[in-house]
Amino acid sequence: MERLTPAEEQVMLKLWKLGKAAVKEIQELYANPKPAYNTTSTIVRILERKKFVRHKAVGRGFVYLPKISQEKYRDFLLTHLLTNYCGNDKSVITQLLSTK
Repeated sequence: MERLTPAEEQVMLKLWKLGKAAVKEIQELYANPKPAYNTTSTIVRILERKKFVRHKAVGRGFVYLPKISQEKYRDFLLTHLLTNYCGNDKSVITQLLSTK
């Protein structure tokens, strides 16, 4: 698995929230100014190429569904942070959480 860009993460967060959606439905969850439809569509297709998303044909369009759960991606990110930024020391995360 690879890390997503901030724009890809935003699309995935919206898709996880919706469960399944057409590009227009994803786009509607953005605050104004919303990204262009083509921008959102491109990001969704990149996510599909990265195997985070799959599609189903519905009528003349597509509905997109997450292939990776939010929890699985969260666990991947935590492992990435621990390994690359915390020297694999899990107590760092505990310390960070206890300071809030």
